[in-house]
Amino acid sequence: MRKAQFVIADREGMICFWSAGAETAFGHPAAEAVGQTLDLIVPPEFREAHWKGFRRAVQSSAAHLEGQVTPFPVCCADGGVLAAPGRLTLVRDPEGEVIAVTVAFGSDPRSAEAR
Repeated sequence: MRKAQFVIADREGMICFWSAGAETAFGHPAAEAVGQTLDLIVPPEFREAHWKGFRRAVQSSAAHLEGQVTPFPVCCADGGVLAAPGRLTLVRDPEGEVIAVTVAFGSDPRSAEAR
């Protein structure tokens, strides 16, 4: 059975949930990941663009990538960077304000299926 790979961050970009599948796929234990910013997994060369887009999405309650499967570059605990296919979802409260950002990743990007 495949472990679900979910990463949930609050509207400030702090990781508040890290699934067992994310632990396996990316090598960071949940105890290390939760409470860190998304810089833990965003490669340095993508951080400026990531944070610009993240803040715009939170403020506007819209993201052009929302609902699409797209490869996300992810820094793993071993120092490697993977292109992990995932689907971005903005979690909104009843008034439509973004309260969290979720990425659900597909197959384990280290598996032969994802390569």
